Amino acid sequence: MIRRASYTVLSSSSCHLRRRLHQTTLLQSACNLMNTSDVVLPPPRSVATSATTLRIMPSTNPNDLAASSPNTIATQPRLCFSTVATTTTNTSSPSSSNESTSSTNNKKEKDKKDDSNIFLDNLGKIFLSSIGLVLLFLLRSTKSNNSRVALREEMENAALLDPLEIEDLRCANSDFTMEVWNTIVEEIKNEFVARGISSMTYPQFLSLVMRVMKDVKGEGFTVQMGHLMDRVVIAELERRREGNDDAAGHQEGSDELPLSFLLASLSLALNSSVADRIRVLYDSMLIGNEMNSSSSSSSEGQEESTNTNNNDASKEQVEEMIQNLQSTCQLVPDAQIVETNSKVPYQTFRVGTGSELARRAREGYGGKKGSQGVTRDGDGQVTLEDFHAILKSRTVCAWGECYIKKSSRTSTSDR
Repeated sequence: MIRRASYTVLSSSSCHLRRRLHQTTLLQSACNLMNTSDVVLPPPRSVATSATTLRIMPSTNPNDLAASSPNTIATQPRLCFSTVATTTTNTSSPSSSNESTSSTNNKKEKDKKDDSNIFLDNLGKIFLSSIGLVLLFLLRSTKSNNSRVALREEMENAALLDPLEIEDLRCANSDFTMEVWNTIVEEIKNEFVARGISSMTYPQFLSLVMRVMKDVKGEGFTVQMGHLMDRVVIAELERRREGNDDAAGHQEGSDELPLSFLLASLSLALNSSVADRIRVLYDSMLIGNEMNSSSSSSSEGQEESTNTNNNDASKEQVEEMIQNLQSTCQLVPDAQIVETNSKVPYQTFRVGTGSELARRAREGYGGKKGSQGVTRDGDGQVTLEDFHAILKSRTVCAWGECYIKKSSRTSTSDR
């Protein structure tokens, strides 16, 4: 009995060992088949089928393993492995597509930001800046105009003669015609110019004028409202005395005035047309030329005198005559205003001199509207026609004639 029981135990143990050995052999065969790539299986139809197939595992029962065919045993683990790989691939593809879509959207947003219009993005700032610049320009223009108007009003208040007073002076001396003027000039040439005298005192000049006027039309003929002419002469004497440093030591010499200034003062009372008044002023400038020609040669004095009447006035003589007209209040205040070099924060103005006004009239000047000049030559000699154009230009405007529009060349302004 004991020997039979021992045999039974050994039989069962050997069976168990053989079963384990057979199972191990099958597993090794299955693993070898899984590593081969000869078997091609159809892809899974869906993720759900793959998930179901994933749970199929090789059976550990030896009877089931023996009953199954070798092809089934070899392909079943391959089916599980392929299904797992396919399932992993199918489940990971949506996440990668989402990442690519988000990266594409980010690129589009960045491109939109880079393609933004600077003008449209800053439209409000540009609009406000434009409004500010316009307001600043209007403020600067207003300040400049106010500065010019203030200077003009100051000149009008400080003027020695009013335009209406000059008109009354001419109307009161209706008998002071061109014939009387020519007689006075001839007497001046004989008594002063012939002796080389180009300046004299105001009493000397006035006594000669009164004597000639009495000789022409009697004792009652004189300069009416002469106090107006006295006013401008006295003001000029005071101005020259203030400008002279040693006026106390040269009191007699300082009382003398140039002959051109005295004749310009006398023209205030001349009752004539504008053209005749311009001509007598031009002839007054040429008296200096006659004085030089008469002193150079006495034998040919008459011939030289005839030739000098056709000579042109020099640049200096024209500038001096315009200064005389400015001193005797025969130029409008607005024409005497010139710009200064101070343009910040706004343009300022000052009163121009006779030489500046003559140069601006002849050569032209810049500015907002500008001017081309009224003479053919900006420098050099000046003819009677050029002198006529200078006095009627906007930059000189003698007696307000620049505001009168005519078709002739000498009557147009320099604008």
